[in-house]
Amino acid sequence: MKTRTAANWPGVVLATTLLVALSLAAQQSAKPAAAKKPAEKKPTAEQEGQAALASAQLALDQKQYDAAISLLENFLESHPQHAEGLFNLAYAYTMTGRTGEALDTYRQSLEADPKLFPARFNLGILLLREDKPAEAAEELVRATELEPENYRAHLYAAIALERSGRKEEALAQYRRAAELDPKEVEPRRAALGLLLEKNDLTAAQPLLEELLALEPQAPDLLRLRADIHLRQERPEQALAAYEDFLKVKPDDAAAHLALGRLYHDRGKTDDALRHFEAAERAPDAPEESRAARRERAALLAEMERWAEVLPVLEKASAAEPKDAELHAALGFALLQLKQYPRAAAELQAALSLDARDVKTYDHLASALYLAGDYGGAIGVLDQRARLAEETPGTLFLRAVCYDKLAQCAAAMDYYQRFLALNRDTNSDAYFEATGRMRLLKNTCKQRRR
Repeated sequence: MKTRTAANWPGVVLATTLLVALSLAAQQSAKPAAAKKPAEKKPTAEQEGQAALASAQLALDQKQYDAAISLLENFLESHPQHAEGLFNLAYAYTMTGRTGEALDTYRQSLEADPKLFPARFNLGILLLREDKPAEAAEELVRATELEPENYRAHLYAAIALERSGRKEEALAQYRRAAELDPKEVEPRRAALGLLLEKNDLTAAQPLLEELLALEPQAPDLLRLRADIHLRQERPEQALAAYEDFLKVKPDDAAAHLALGRLYHDRGKTDDALRHFEAAERAPDAPEESRAARRERAALLAEMERWAEVLPVLEKASAAEPKDAELHAALGFALLQLKQYPRAAAELQAALSLDARDVKTYDHLASALYLAGDYGGAIGVLDQRARLAEETPGTLFLRAVCYDKLAQCAAAMDYYQRFLALNRDTNSDAYFEATGRMRLLKNTCKQRRR
């Protein structure tokens, strides 16, 4: 922001204008003197001082800061308490990078005139630039007291207060700046940031709508509106807001992912799959892309569309080969597609990465049984038994595997244990177990003979 000199403020402008006018008048009155030259009067010390100030101001206007410094330092030797002169010297020091001298000189100008707003404001800005926000805040808050209707004073006071940790006071100053200029975005954005930081979504919502009225196509604001609706558990509004955001940023993976979840929750599976696919394809968003691929696979599995699930999971597992959950999901999908050897391989890979997932042991035992590896299935069930209690399902599978291996005693034992736990007398497994028990009794007797 351009720093204003004392000459830019009303009282100082008037004084400078008068000096220039006097100078021009003197030149005009000197023209007739060619005919009759009057006796010259020696200028008074006051006139000399005003002339020096006018010359310094001209040098400042022309950005000849070193010349202005020389003129002002000479002037201030005889006028050490001249507030405007000190202010202009401090400004010239600032523009030539002599920051320490500028700070000292601004303070001297305020000692001479504590109500000189430009000095108070510039001192605060310079302190802020020098990363002294606490000191800057004190000066800039006092500047707002000197000019309560000054937008920039409130804005920079807010910035200094925020940087010094006084966030509630900063919020009040941002709000005041916003009131003073209804078309300014900066204080509203800053205030919104503070409200979101403290999770005050109720206060943030109307401020966000003010910003959207000023910047209706701002992608970050449209996205924020959707996110706030989602956080406030207003799914219908969130859904509409995300759709509005995607009109501006159609490739945003996170928005597609959020929409996929919202549509999934509403049972709109086709819309959900469409957005999951869009999120998966979005460039430069690997995390969202991976999440979308997983969720698309989960939704397809939920719908038992196993042929469609398979390529999605294969791609996901190839991208994250150390992910046990993906190997397990792929193994289960292959199991549903009756590709038993491949299913067993994926499920074994999952257990090599996470050996405590009981459900994966169940699926692996089933895959091995269906592949005809009955001994392998029993071995997997033995491993599972070290982690969790037997269930009717594992007992029945053990019984069937021993039955296939023609181990009568073991098969009968596990059929009996299954029947002791199974309470569903109408299930297929119940009828199979009771039927096999009768047959096995005769078979075992004949073998003993």
